[in-house]
Amino acid sequence: MRSIPVWWRADRTVARGWWVVLDVVVAWASAGIAIGGAGSPASLGHGPVPERIAAVVWFASLAGRRIAPVGALWAGAAATVAVVAAGEPVTNLSLASALPLVVLARTRPPAAAAALAAVPVAAVLLALAGRPGFALACTVHAASAGVGLATRLRLQRAEQRRRAAAELRAEKLLADERARMARELHDAVGHAVTVMVTHAGAARLCLPDGPPDVRAALERIERVGRDAMADLDRVLGLLQPAPPLAQALRALLADLPPHLSPALQLPSEVHHLTTEQSETIRRIVQESLTNTLKHSTATATTVRLTTAPHATRLTVTDNGSPVPQLAPRPAPRTPPRGLASMRHRVTALGGTLTAGPDPDADGWRVEVQLPCR
Repeated sequence: MRSIPVWWRADRTVARGWWVVLDVVVAWASAGIAIGGAGSPASLGHGPVPERIAAVVWFASLAGRRIAPVGALWAGAAATVAVVAAGEPVTNLSLASALPLVVLARTRPPAAAAALAAVPVAAVLLALAGRPGFALACTVHAASAGVGLATRLRLQRAEQRRRAAAELRAEKLLADERARMARELHDAVGHAVTVMVTHAGAARLCLPDGPPDVRAALERIERVGRDAMADLDRVLGLLQPAPPLAQALRALLADLPPHLSPALQLPSEVHHLTTEQSETIRRIVQESLTNTLKHSTATATTVRLTTAPHATRLTVTDNGSPVPQLAPRPAPRTPPRGLASMRHRVTALGGTLTAGPDPDADGWRVEVQLPCR
């Protein structure tokens, strides 16, 4: 069995239930007054055969627009065109090609909805051209498409807000769990290792004239225990949640010496960055500021972060020139480790990094482009 093309399927559902009952009521009213003379509205009991068939088709289209909006739109439009082509009078505009358009624009992407609705809507408008209800037909169909599209956009924004809130909750739960693990490790393992190191040191001090092998063993126990405590502190630091990017950048600039005046320019929102991107930006700013302090005569530096729909741009500039060397250095065979590390971090995230003299002013410029995810 061949699968239905993706553009034909709906990417979201609509509410049914009692809404279908309301559609049935609207269908009954619309199908009964849309065709026929003023004194003889259409019905199954009397009137020309095209009018009877059209009334049934219009009723089914409006009643089932929430179940099969594409079929309802095409069937209702075909019935309208058939009645006009048969020369029967149309006393009121049928909503059979307008109301399904609302559901179609709401449940399909705009391009797919336009492709599915172009032929039936154009056929209805061409059939009603030159008749008294043509202007009303254009207005109703345009309003239906607009309402459906506006509802779709509103639902998409609500879904994005729900996803963002869910991601924030998940990140908070993860941070809380990491903090709990850090506390447990610190309280349990840290206490045990500290006691072990303390007793080993006390035993070594109590045996000033003891066997050398015993003293050496106690010294090794004490040294290994202290190394274990240092490793434990490092692991606990990894478990602690990282501070927000804006807070981390401000902390880096606050630690600069007084002779280097910093400036930080950030967008109002940077929540769209992933954890890896935020950490990469922080590391690049840190390395760039370190290079400025070590290798230039700069007195001012600027860190600028800008965001766009598809990319995030970071620039770190200063106003200094390279520090003069007493003797010329040989040309390095490989790029500096700091620059190579920055380039490796950016490339791993699919971005680009350029570093060199600032083309717009005196000084050095580091520019990073990271794709948004």
